Amino acid sequence: MNYFFFPNLDLANKNAVKTILMKKYFIILTGLTLLLNSCGSGKEEVKDDGKIQLAFKPLHKSVLKTDYEFSVNSVTSGDITSFKIISTGEADTLPDGKVELELKNDSVSMTGFVGGKNVSAKAGGTDSISQDVRMVCMPVFSFLGKKFRSEYDAAFNKQIEVQVSDSGFVDSTENRLQFFIRYPANRVGVGESWERDILIKAGNKMNCSAKYTLKEIQGTNAIISIEGKLSGKGQSFGNEFTIDGTLTGTFTVDIATGWPTKTDLQQEFKLNLNGKEMPMKYSIQNEVSY
Repeated sequence: MNYFFFPNLDLANKNAVKTILMKKYFIILTGLTLLLNSCGSGKEEVKDDGKIQLAFKPLHKSVLKTDYEFSVNSVTSGDITSFKIISTGEADTLPDGKVELELKNDSVSMTGFVGGKNVSAKAGGTDSISQDVRMVCMPVFSFLGKKFRSEYDAAFNKQIEVQVSDSGFVDSTENRLQFFIRYPANRVGVGESWERDILIKAGNKMNCSAKYTLKEIQGTNAIISIEGKLSGKGQSFGNEFTIDGTLTGTFTVDIATGWPTKTDLQQEFKLNLNGKEMPMKYSIQNEVSY
């Protein structure tokens, strides 16, 4: 301790000053430590309870690619059609915490087994296919080159989606690609579950009462399972139908961003049309890279 500024103090007073100064230094150092901790790396605090907070929060202006495939298996006829859509775009987390996603369908293709024959076709190509197969393909092939802008909240609920053209024209049509994951508001640990109601729009529109469970944590990824009850009703060419079935599958989720990097889902349901039951099987796989 330097007493240059206190030349006339006796030893007792010097000790008193020393004590005061040490207390002040301690307060200053404590304040600096708290300040440095609060201005650290910006990473979310990891609590020692084994739980994680799942939220959709992509990196700022992150470029991404999705490889989305869905297959339809008509069990009665034996026909199977599988569509693959490759899209590229950009995701951005907005100041209010919502996520804006813009994707363009760069490639759309189909393979399958229809009417006892193997078939394949690519949107925009010159493949020669039968009229029956063309009728199946065109509703999906028409999405080639289309650009879609959507907005999600942190729980991965879609708030809005529109189709946009290069000229700025906006259409209310939604993309074929759909994300099925939903996140809880609270922190969760391995073995814990949460429930959500979702609307499935791929193929026949169906309601799904879904139960999600955090199965395990593998490094920076969370493995989440889904079990759901499918139901629905509507009209097709003037005929009423009902749907009853199940949905199962798993997601691999990047904990830091909330991106479901791998999705593997299976749907099994019965389509009851005018008293006639038609068993159906759908499968959906999706990979996201960014």
